Amino acid sequence: MKEYLLLTGEEVSRLDREKTVFVSVISPIETHGSHLPLGTDVFIARRVMEETCRSLERDHEVVKLFELPLGSDAQPVFGSISLSYGTFKRIIYETGTQLAKMNFKYWIVFDNHGGPRHQLALAEASTKLKRKYGFNLIVPFLHIFQDMLNDSADIGIAPGMNGDASDLHAGTNETSLMLCVDPQQVRTTDLPRYFPRKKSTLGKLLRFLRAESLAVTIDWISDPENPHYLGDPSLADPERGKKMIEYHVRRSLELFEKAKRGSYRPPELFNPVVRTLLRLVK
Repeated sequence: MKEYLLLTGEEVSRLDREKTVFVSVISPIETHGSHLPLGTDVFIARRVMEETCRSLERDHEVVKLFELPLGSDAQPVFGSISLSYGTFKRIIYETGTQLAKMNFKYWIVFDNHGGPRHQLALAEASTKLKRKYGFNLIVPFLHIFQDMLNDSADIGIAPGMNGDASDLHAGTNETSLMLCVDPQQVRTTDLPRYFPRKKSTLGKLLRFLRAESLAVTIDWISDPENPHYLGDPSLADPERGKKMIEYHVRRSLELFEKAKRGSYRPPELFNPVVRTLLRLVK
């Protein structure tokens, strides 16, 4: 893998536009309970990128563009660092525009953050870059997160342990992933299952609008007893984490192949009413 920062402008100009794939890890710094580090999403995305690139390098020139430990809608608690939806979207879109104007075609962003406006910004930037320049901003986690929320059988991990709405943040799934990626960074798994017991007013509205996972997120962050995780860390297992990494890699490669065929599109996130509400919330 080449490092973009170490190349000269002339060396970049000689890269094969058909064979070059830019890659980045982009995920925010975010509190993940008392048991996982602030960089959890970054560390998981790094591992997925590294393993995906081993396969990509067989037939492509892979160039690491940069790592950006920032994003939108990090859990709004002490320790998290979050950009606004608009700022984050502009950073991604304007970076993709520069690559497109140099006639490159592919940029894969590796991520592990399910924040709603974070994902919306990535999806909208991807759609706009494709429409305006024919440029492929591929974000595998947008698709993987939908698979998780829908308890896709393709993942091969049981509901409640695969990052679905009952395991959204630093629970069984992410703790398992960290036990696989860097077990020394896991402070403990001896924590009880947490799920918000009360339904917030906004959560009820979102359920009416058929946005269940977003409703659970709002209930969670609104709960004064929120332990800054959602799920059951005590069930975490490194083998399950390894299996999830393998799934991330497999889906990433599948989606890149779709981009090469010209058929990649980001998923449609939320319904139009919910998308409008998300854009308006500050």
